[in-house]
Amino acid sequence: MPTTFIIAVIAVLIIGSFVVSAISYSRQQALKKKKQMVKRYQQQADEALSYISLLLRVDEHYDLISQLQILVVNALTSAVRLNPDDKQLQSHLNTQSIKLNEYRDKQRHNEVCCWVTSDSELASLQSQIGQINKLLDLYRNKGDLNFARHQELQSQVHKLQQDLSINSYLYQADCFAEQNDITPYQLYIKQAIQTLKKSSIDAKLKNNRIKELSDRIQAVKTTGKANVLPSFIKKSDTLIEDQESSLSEPTE
Repeated sequence: MPTTFIIAVIAVLIIGSFVVSAISYSRQQALKKKKQMVKRYQQQADEALSYISLLLRVDEHYDLISQLQILVVNALTSAVRLNPDDKQLQSHLNTQSIKLNEYRDKQRHNEVCCWVTSDSELASLQSQIGQINKLLDLYRNKGDLNFARHQELQSQVHKLQQDLSINSYLYQADCFAEQNDITPYQLYIKQAIQTLKKSSIDAKLKNNRIKELSDRIQAVKTTGKANVLPSFIKKSDTLIEDQESSLSEPTE
């Protein structure tokens, strides 16, 4: 067998080995890239879901919740397209699609509490809600939200933060009213007034609410009693006990 032929065969084998290796490497890189993209879409969905879980507890409206759920469904849909054989991923997408329809129909499986019971809890909650703006910025930059929709949703986030602050301040005022502790009672009402002044609600409604709260402060100054005044948010312990008792009574 001629030497040149042997050399040619060896060269072909070496080149073939390089080609096979290159193809194998390209496939591995493509698979790695696909897995990374699927993971990124799942992380985007998980992040939005964490905010939805928060909003379901404190936001009685559904617009912001529904929009975030749309982002969840879109992210999971992209993940499924990249990995259609993943049954668990497909099941997750189906579950979130059902939830999107529920939110559009204004359905949820929990009660809403539009206030918290302490300053520290309020600060933590406000910080978490503020992070939603960064998420909205991300999706605006990606082109998933147009400018007008982005601005609308950010306004809703801001209003939610204001409402939570006002309600939480008034809840704490109610707690001090039960003890007839006048100084902190008035302080929390004043904090609610200051938040109202900075809010973007209708001017007439804003002025009426500010007057109502200011009149309450004046009433306490005049009488020296806060525990005889109607509560803003908090139900009295007696009322709660009466309600629980009535619920536990057997019906005929």
